[in-house]
Amino acid sequence: MISAPPTVHLLCGLNGSGKTTLARELEVSLPAVRFSLDEWMLLLYPGLHYATEDYGSRAETCKGLIWDTALQVLRAGADVVLDWNQWSRARRATWHQNARAAGFAVLLHHVTTPLNTAIEQTRHRTLAAEPGSHALTEDGVRHLAGLFEEPSETEGLRIHRVPAR
Repeated sequence: MISAPPTVHLLCGLNGSGKTTLARELEVSLPAVRFSLDEWMLLLYPGLHYATEDYGSRAETCKGLIWDTALQVLRAGADVVLDWNQWSRARRATWHQNARAAGFAVLLHHVTTPLNTAIEQTRHRTLAAEPGSHALTEDGVRHLAGLFEEPSETEGLRIHRVPAR
């Protein structure tokens, strides 16, 4: 019996759209090993705000560590879920290329959520001070939504469109 190679599951959508909720669902239903950048960053750097100057470089280092660990999981035969926002074509291309170069399949899950729903979900998450997630304001969500690039089949990715979580 020939089995399919393990899959790298990528996530994209507006902030507050339900990407982490979906990642947790995939972790159980596939099953897969979930790697949440926000959870790792908040544990490694508890006082570091996502808008500070050195957050980006630390996040990239953290993604590298996660990817090294994810490769071990993939080579052992299990799927992985990379729970950080693939909000731009460039980011999606990078992680698609990383996975394909290592010999693994890729599936992008696009959580399609209206902006007002994402704002409300983010407001609720922030008020609840949910562990493992950054507090965001409505203005922050709107700003980040302006940077989001809708995924397209022209990017060469298999895309699974998922309604709001």
